[in-house]
Amino acid sequence: MEAEPNKFAQFRASFVRRLIFIASACTTRNVIATVLLYGALPISRVGAVSNAWLELETAGPTRVYLVDSTGTAKTPQNGLAYHKGQEDHFIVPGRMTIELPSGHYRVHAERGPEHRPVTVEFNLRAGERRHVRLHPTRWIDMNARGWYSGDLHNHHNVDEIPTLLIAEDLNLTPTLVDWVWEDSQRSESPTTDAPIRSVDAHHVYSVLDKEVERLVEGPGAVDLLGLHSPIPFQGYRLYPPNTVFTEAAHGEGGYVDAEKIVWRDIPALVALGQIDFAGIVYNHFNRQGVELETDSWGMIPKWRTEFHTKAGMPLWAMEVYYHFLNCGFRLPVSAGSASGVKEAPLGYNRVYVHLKEPFSYAAWFRALKAGRSFATNGPFLFLIVAGLEPGATIKTRPGKKLRVRVEAKSLRALDRLEVIYRGRVIRSFQHHNRRGDLVGTFEFAPPTDGWLAARVFEKPSRTIRFSHTSPVYLDLATPTTAAEDAKFFLEWIDREMHFYQASAAFRRDADRVLMLDFFAKARAIYERMTR
Repeated sequence: MEAEPNKFAQFRASFVRRLIFIASACTTRNVIATVLLYGALPISRVGAVSNAWLELETAGPTRVYLVDSTGTAKTPQNGLAYHKGQEDHFIVPGRMTIELPSGHYRVHAERGPEHRPVTVEFNLRAGERRHVRLHPTRWIDMNARGWYSGDLHNHHNVDEIPTLLIAEDLNLTPTLVDWVWEDSQRSESPTTDAPIRSVDAHHVYSVLDKEVERLVEGPGAVDLLGLHSPIPFQGYRLYPPNTVFTEAAHGEGGYVDAEKIVWRDIPALVALGQIDFAGIVYNHFNRQGVELETDSWGMIPKWRTEFHTKAGMPLWAMEVYYHFLNCGFRLPVSAGSASGVKEAPLGYNRVYVHLKEPFSYAAWFRALKAGRSFATNGPFLFLIVAGLEPGATIKTRPGKKLRVRVEAKSLRALDRLEVIYRGRVIRSFQHHNRRGDLVGTFEFAPPTDGWLAARVFEKPSRTIRFSHTSPVYLDLATPTTAAEDAKFFLEWIDREMHFYQASAAFRRDADRVLMLDFFAKARAIYERMTR
């Protein structure tokens, strides 16, 4: 690597001295980690030496994409970079100089969905030093409205999280360092007396969270969040049932996220009270497209042709979710990206939670558990029914009209905004006054107990972006039958019990009995709903 130009070297030295001064005055180890990671970055070289330099300037950590005229990513190898499939980006901490061959380039910067992306194209000549400012501007301030974002499915290294939270304008994330994959422990939780850590007043993360992921013929995946001590794994792909881990998580005050509600054992876990959050916006949706293949992973069969399409994929999990709600299970929506292993930046899929108290890790999870949430990978979505938000219960009577207001906002064109009652679309809005802004109001008189929720879809592109709220619950003291919805889950459980009865993968007969007993207990609950 060639020596840095003297002027830039002087600036860099001054910049690092300032950062070290800030770090020395701060007891927060996260600030120091950021200084060590980014304070003294040298010039990055990409490609052949040509004595041309690109100087990038950002207003703090920012996710950046750099490609040449052929669309090939030119990602610096030092610093914080991410390469997974077609997702190829790096974090600019404030300033970064990259040495490049001459040519035509396109640089694109993002800071999460609340900021307008910035794209700059330019020609870089040999010997040129090009300075480019990348300052995505905020177009909506969700924290100012009382909404705080989280990504519940995160596999990044713990040391990267403080920087990534700022770069993605993400308020909260658990860190699934403790990861069981198939038959064994893939990675261990860190040894720490600080399971929950703050970056600043509006950014917090945890480090003892655990994912138990046993796919294909295994029961599926559950994420154990907000843990204060590690939960050990002793077993293999088919043993023990996931209740062993979910009960342990709840026993220490943690939460369980069904990161996809289409895994084999989810209806049993829901019936037994083991699931806190329902993954509606999950890691098969990313910036590059939609991962449509699900059978090979061990998820339930898709029963409609449209579920095999990009636009129809979100509807698959939504229909499962509606069956759960109709059965009387109160499940808030959640979201996760699986960044660290999937083709998505941290926070691409996120859940927003409305707080009625100051932000903290505990307050955020309390509000999510209360159902004051919407899950999204693009548009923002707000639902108010009779003056109340998602998570609330409205006591009313048959024939009384409730005023419903629903609003969606996005930087991209919206396709349709829908309000759902007990799994059925009762209102759809498609005509909007300007791009990316849709508002609908109407009155609705629910005939029986039930729930209302909203969903919105952007116009399909190479991927599908959408949002879904948690429900507002309706109590009319006129219960309706859940028989058909319960039958949906009875068929699901019967299919899985037949599968496990025939499986040769159990190592002991007692292990098979335990798995079948787990499903049988849940089956009895759904059976009672059909009577």
